[in-house]
Amino acid sequence: MKKVVVAAITCLSVSAFASVETESGRQLYLSPGKGGCATCHGETGNEPVMPMYPKIGGQMEMYLINQMQDYKLKKRKNGLFVPMEVAMEHYSDEDILQIAKYLASF
Repeated sequence: MKKVVVAAITCLSVSAFASVETESGRQLYLSPGKGGCATCHGETGNEPVMPMYPKIGGQMEMYLINQMQDYKLKKRKNGLFVPMEVAMEHYSDEDILQIAKYLASF
């Protein structure tokens, strides 16, 4: 019985921590004062304002981190790289991790 209670508390603690991280990522993602991600990609990352903008909600967390880091470090040079380089320059590595967690949650 004691093991079941400890396991339940552990699961709840991890879940609560994940929710805090996801909410933090959501706030960063929606913040127009930083990169303004939602302005182009929509609130969940799946409502782009133009067909050429990718749907990014529900992508794998590591994929999202790599893409955002590449834009931030000016390593990615595709057709839309200039606005993404500008958008990503205000985010820290920790911000990028939290945004990726938020987007991967869809």
